[in-house]
Amino acid sequence: MILRILFIISLSWWATTTSAQSKVENLDIKVMTPQLERGISSTHLAKLERKVIAIFTQNGVVNEKGSTFAVYPSVSIVEFGKMEGIKTLQTAQLELSFLVKNIFSNEDFIVFSKSLSGSGNTQKAAINQAIMSIRPQQKIYQKFIEGMTERINGYYEEECNNIIADAQKAIDNQEYQKAVSLLNVLPNNSTCKTSNENLLDQAYQKYQTKNCNGLIQKANIAAMKKDYKTAIDYLALVDAQSPCASEAQQALQKIGKASDEQTAKKLEFLNKVYSDNKEIQKARQQSMNAISNTYIDGGIKKN
Repeated sequence: MILRILFIISLSWWATTTSAQSKVENLDIKVMTPQLERGISSTHLAKLERKVIAIFTQNGVVNEKGSTFAVYPSVSIVEFGKMEGIKTLQTAQLELSFLVKNIFSNEDFIVFSKSLSGSGNTQKAAINQAIMSIRPQQKIYQKFIEGMTERINGYYEEECNNIIADAQKAIDNQEYQKAVSLLNVLPNNSTCKTSNENLLDQAYQKYQTKNCNGLIQKANIAAMKKDYKTAIDYLALVDAQSPCASEAQQALQKIGKASDEQTAKKLEFLNKVYSDNKEIQKARQQSMNAISNTYIDGGIKKN
């Protein structure tokens, strides 16, 4: 059974019960665009998004190869009020929330919330000040992410057998993109990842055999439209040791004659992959990351 955890964190709980924890290791997790409750203008979105991204990046969270988990930030209005003084000011109390969900099972995993307060000449100005009061370096956010990391790492260890069983079932059903995604998103330093590298390689090679011709066809269509960036992105998914490797190399050579500066650097790297075995593993990992991200993005849209 997939682990079902609903972890509700309040500011006072963290302040009184959480002790110092070890340094957070880099964690791959999808951070979604924040959602604003009705009544909060979309003009606040860009500022909020920068604050949210800073909270996670400053605490070791990255998004390089997709994840089993995604964070859904949101801001809601708790109440408006007035502050009397020499000048009457509008006040706003908001709630910033982070819902962490398991993308594959669509189950809630962790919920975090924190109150925000602001004041200004108008309600809009009060909301703006409340959002700007977010301080990504505050201990409250660091402790939340440390707790989240600990629980996510625990999930991968506890659920390893189920994850591997799901990946094997996906391979048996020829759902190779799903299998690659399930295995590739495992933390690189986890026992589950290191002990199942052969299964990941098997899923990836089967994906290549099934899909490489289609990837080259899509690349050729994009190149005909002079969309060289898209063409190269498709060819980057074709492994240098796949059954279609020679066709991919030929397509790269054709694109090389017509590509612009925008695609030149990536094209140079891919051409090097076919002539330098040292680059194959790097390209293979990039390909698996792209496969995982595409699958995960599709799952998020369905949810």
